[in-house]
Amino acid sequence: RMSSGIQIKPKTAVQKSKTSSPSPEPATKLQPKPSDKLNPKTIDPFGVHSRPPSTFAAIYAKGGIPCRLVHGSVKHRLQWECLPQTVPFDPLLVTLAEGLRETKHPYTFVSKEGFKELLMVEDAAEKTIPLLPRLVPVLKAALV
Repeated sequence: RMSSGIQIKPKTAVQKSKTSSPSPEPATKLQPKPSDKLNPKTIDPFGVHSRPPSTFAAIYAKGGIPCRLVHGSVKHRLQWECLPQTVPFDPLLVTLAEGLRETKHPYTFVSKEGFKELLMVEDAAEKTIPLLPRLVPVLKAALV
């Protein structure tokens, strides 16, 4: 009986080594090689990018920007839920400034046009000056 127990143990050990030996191979295959960046088979231009949405994109998706894009036949415009004069500049102006870093439509248009329209409001200077310490770093980042 002991000899049969000894025979079973090496078999399971052999089976474990067989099952465990292929697992490191796929792990090494999954790690990207520097040459993969140049290989068109490894790049999916239509794939979902793993980059998390920006602050502006997340707020826009939740409806936190009180305006929406209206597609025109020639020119797009913004439609505000309420008059831009009545919108609280804090935090909306800072959020729109963060959106200036965006590269995707409709974020690019909404952030640029919304930022411009808020600054064109009659008392925009009084509302904007207190926000400058928060706006300047965001605008610097957008210019990069």
